[in-house]
Amino acid sequence: MDVGSVQQAVQDGNRRFGAALARKSYAELAALYTEGAKVLPPDAQIVSGRKAIEAYWEKAATSIGLVAATLTTMDLEVAGDTACEVGEAELKLSSGRTPRVKYVVIWRRGDDGNWRLHRDIWNSLPGK
Repeated sequence: MDVGSVQQAVQDGNRRFGAALARKSYAELAALYTEGAKVLPPDAQIVSGRKAIEAYWEKAATSIGLVAATLTTMDLEVAGDTACEVGEAELKLSSGRTPRVKYVVIWRRGDDGNWRLHRDIWNSLPGK
């Protein structure tokens, strides 16, 4: 597996994630995940499957006023059809605040050749 092409796919996925979030297109955002994906938000239950992930992001984004997210890969390891990404994200809230989080995403390449988020976990970084 060419690590450079996987890195490009992950960066593209991260850009599409941020764009879908900014458009409040939660179905589009959920489609970036595998059918069997799990989201592990801080201080909350595990969210499983695309439909539940779509509902989670809509509720979470609305409740905190999340209007944008910029995701940056810090490290990426690839093993076959699986990649492990460690990154940081800057969030933009409607209040004007810009909290930062650190995250780990396990990506899976599907039968269609597309890379999708399979496991997604994050928590806060200390303020600037």
